[in-house]
Amino acid sequence: MFFRSLSLKPLPHDSLISRSISMSKRMRPSWYRDSPPKQLSFAFVPEEEDDVVILPQVDNSALLGRLQLSLVGRMFHQGGRSTEALLSFLPNIWDVEGRVRGVSLGDSRFQFFFESETDLQKVLNKRPCHFSKWSFALERWESHIGISFPDTMTFWIKTEGIPAEFWEEEVLRNFGASIGAVRRVDSSKGRLQISVKVDVPFRFNKNAQLPNGEVVKVKVFYEKLF
Repeated sequence: MFFRSLSLKPLPHDSLISRSISMSKRMRPSWYRDSPPKQLSFAFVPEEEDDVVILPQVDNSALLGRLQLSLVGRMFHQGGRSTEALLSFLPNIWDVEGRVRGVSLGDSRFQFFFESETDLQKVLNKRPCHFSKWSFALERWESHIGISFPDTMTFWIKTEGIPAEFWEEEVLRNFGASIGAVRRVDSSKGRLQISVKVDVPFRFNKNAQLPNGEVVKVKVFYEKLF
């Protein structure tokens, strides 16, 4: 038996590539697509700027009465401090427990509702306030306040550098006005109670010209500043 030898000729390189592409196309499943299907577009209707909700006129006199007996506070350095803990412990610290109710307003702000003007003033007179060695602002509620309220803190400050012979109320008020809003003056000790903006850096040194023309450096000490 004789066998005829066969000689196989290699296919050209281009032919192999075309055959491979052709086979791969035939092997693709029916759901295959060269590019993903286009996503459906959703139409968003922009809000109209003049779309205003008209709120009804109501008798809110009772609500205003409760708000006027309240204080609003704001913490500036949380540092892990809990607003809930502050609301829980402050009534006891202020010695008004059972006669005040505290609520969180969010954004490190809170509000205390008092039963009497006496207790409210008692707490205000304790300023500056602090909780767990962190100071916070505390002011009486005002109408139409924003999220930045309160933005002031009240301190007693002691001046060092103004000679005692110039510790007159008018002189001290004039100096204190360069730092903040003067509330009270204790001319016997050269002290002032002022409210300062918390968003402005505190001043600890100032130059002052005395009535005799001499310019002195005055150091400012904020009592109970944490």
